[in-house]
Order: sequence, then structure tokens, then C-alpha cells
Amino acid sequence: MNRKAIRPRNSRERQLKNKEDWNTATAIEQYWHDTNCICDLCNSEITGRHMIDGLVYGTMYEFACMCATCHHAKGSGFGEGKGQLYTRLNDGQFILTYGFTSYQLEEIGDDNDDDDLW
Repeated sequence: MNRKAIRPRNSRERQLKNKEDWNTATAIEQYWHDTNCICDLCNSEITGRHMIDGLVYGTMYEFACMCATCHHAKGSGFGEGKGQLYTRLNDGQFILTYGFTSYQLEEIGDDNDDDDLW
């Protein structure tokens, strides 16, 4: 993959940029299904570098698409069952760059493709 992410626009995006794992992201290549995302919490279009698909703090099962600001205020972190960080590329697509599932990590570490046989 030779596409680049858009530049961080503020300190919150710079903090999230430090979490991005591009080696794993390019191995998994999981993209968000839409390029036009609306934050479920503030109803603003997400135009910045990051979109978070994550658990809303204080709830057990309420997940939301969040902008970086709302995730900072109301998100439950990153990782399995908490949230995934997607980073916007120059072409507008969002690629998963942090908060990978254990299944995704196992798949990229598994050199044996025999799983397809079972």
C-alpha cells in the first residue's frame, strides 16, 4: 500500500497518530465501509484524520462512530470490545490502524492457509 494518510489537524489527532500501527494495518487492510461518516454523538461530519468505532463510556453495549473529540470525552478506549481507530487516507477511505481483534492478529501471524480447507 503506497497511499498516505491526511495530516493531523490538532493536538488530539496528533495524540491518536501515535497509536497508529501501520505495519499491522497494511497486513490486515480492513477499511471502513463508507467515506462520509457522521459522529453519532455530536452529529457532525467527520472530516479529520480519525474516526473511531467504539464503545460509549458508561454503557455496556452502545457502540458509536465518533470523531476524535467525542471519543476523548465519551469513548472507552481501544481494543477488542472497546474500540477501533480508523485513519483517513488521502483518497478519503478510512483504514483500521489500531484496536485490532485477536482474530485479526492471529490471521496475519498464521502462515498456514489450511484454514480454508476446514
